Amino acid sequence: MVKPIVRQDATPAGRRAFTLIELLVVVAIMSLLLAILMPGLRQARTAAKIVKAHAELRGITLALDIYLEIHNDKLPPTRFSCSTRSAYQLPVELGQQQLLASRTVRKYGNDIDVVAFRDVFNPTETYLYRAPGPGIMNESILMEDASTLWIPKDFPYADSTEGAYWRDAKTSPVRYAVWSVGPDKDSPKLSHIPGRAPIPDRYWCHGASDTGVITHYLGRDGRIYMSP
Repeated sequence: MVKPIVRQDATPAGRRAFTLIELLVVVAIMSLLLAILMPGLRQARTAAKIVKAHAELRGITLALDIYLEIHNDKLPPTRFSCSTRSAYQLPVELGQQQLLASRTVRKYGNDIDVVAFRDVFNPTETYLYRAPGPGIMNESILMEDASTLWIPKDFPYADSTEGAYWRDAKTSPVRYAVWSVGPDKDSPKLSHIPGRAPIPDRYWCHGASDTGVITHYLGRDGRIYMSP
């Protein structure tokens, strides 16, 4: 006698198949579970990016430490642009001297080198750099004491609303700052006097559920300070 073939989707005797309503209930429960879990997953991804940003900013500060050693304790200039929204890009000198990876882009009608260390939260741009002292406008005009950095009055703490813009590289309590724009580059937190970022802690990202900048900066005491 030939044994019959049983289809895998056949319903065993005595067991009924799911009804449409039961399937819809299962789908609804799964959707609810995903809705509950997704914020946690997003926060976990953001937390991982924050860790990566801190690691890469640390790498940039190490490159700047080497630059200081090579150039008799002088830092590269800060860069600005009046024709684009781009400002405070990482110093091209770090790429030119092979302290960080670099790439060539077309700007202002010329091919220029830029550091290829892109912000984990803003991949179209580099991490940012700002130091009191010399500034270069549109990759062409070098101006002494053109770059300023707002430093809270209570430095090395960073929670005072009082402070001042420093432009003298020889006396500023902070020598430079490097930072990421953080989880939301358009955060309302950054719209209040944005020129004072990144050192006051009211601009900082305080965790995966927050927005704000992620920053490392060098004090005149030789210590590196950083946001959470």
